[in-house]
Amino acid sequence: MVLYVMRHAEAVEGSDVLRDEWRYLTEKGRSAAEKMSAAIAKIGPKPRLTMASPLTRTVQTAEIMAEKACRKNVVIASEMLLPGADISELVTYLKSCKDDQRVLLVGHEPQMGLLVANLLGRETEPTPLKKGACVALELDPGKAVKPAGFLWYLVPGKKRVTSLKKAFA
Repeated sequence: MVLYVMRHAEAVEGSDVLRDEWRYLTEKGRSAAEKMSAAIAKIGPKPRLTMASPLTRTVQTAEIMAEKACRKNVVIASEMLLPGADISELVTYLKSCKDDQRVLLVGHEPQMGLLVANLLGRETEPTPLKKGACVALELDPGKAVKPAGFLWYLVPGKKRVTSLKKAFA
């Protein structure tokens, strides 16, 4: 399975009147998500299932990403992608999705970086994702240790990085 792990695009700051869960994408964030969607569509296999945290900014990012993916793409919100959610529960769920060939996850930091580190067997090495950035992994649900291989890392406005060492240096 090709697994795309993405951090939501740039969102407005929270305030006393705007709770965290209602933070929405800025114009810059929307533009970056649109460009990332187009770039990922050109790179290779397009996601067929998109899962997002139910918070506004991640759902908006996921919907923008799914526009370019393909007509058959399905977007669902999942509490497994909320900030502070249990990474091991998400990994177990992903391993059960054997029939889904291409999945895009849209979530938050530090959760997405922790997920990438967990799947690559790099729990002691930080793998923070920048806003709007995406990591592509090849996930083998049958492997218990290091179940994923690194394919590439793409940050909005930058070139795709295909070296794991360079991606998270």
